Amino acid sequence: MRAGQELGLSHAAEVAVAVPLRYAAAGRSLAWAALAGARRFEPLRHHPRLDVVDRQRRTRFYYHAHGDRRWTEPEHGHFHLFRDGGGAGDHTHLAALSLDAQGLPLRWFAPNGWVTGEAWRPAAQVGQALDGFEVQTVGPLAPVARWLGAMVALFRSELVQMLQARDAELQRLVGAGSREAVWADRRHEVLASCSAQLPQRLSHIGLA
Repeated sequence: MRAGQELGLSHAAEVAVAVPLRYAAAGRSLAWAALAGARRFEPLRHHPRLDVVDRQRRTRFYYHAHGDRRWTEPEHGHFHLFRDGGGAGDHTHLAALSLDAQGLPLRWFAPNGWVTGEAWRPAAQVGQALDGFEVQTVGPLAPVARWLGAMVALFRSELVQMLQARDAELQRLVGAGSREAVWADRRHEVLASCSAQLPQRLSHIGLA
């Protein structure tokens, strides 16, 4: 690990730990903060309603949950992270991040294309879009945005491996068919996932 990279990961680790602790000190959690003041947590509704958008960096995120029985893990909801392209509807879904009811990260996952409405891009291209992921914003969701940027930095290598696993699973499902057909097949919702357990990750990179 290069010195500059180590310094970057050290800062990311500080942010990833400090932000949840600040909420906890106030009797709150990241899961509470992610709802952006909503009185009700309705399935599939975006929180906030118009997403958190950084137009300069062309990045954005939102939080929501699914209300069906396919989601059996103890998930409260999950963030979807994007990097937008130059035209309407042109976007790359980078990763989704699940939280439990206490606001602790559970797992990263890579959904199928119909979930995110994006055109398929290979894992290497999506991995490049992960570099320097940041959503700068002001207001109540600014700490959440900083925390997400830190989490992406800390888990970047795992996210690239997850995207590679996504593409391998997609290729397996294609068989004699087409990638576009599988990408739109609603029988397949999540193509790959990996752990988002922060203590284990910090220990693995020597920052715990």
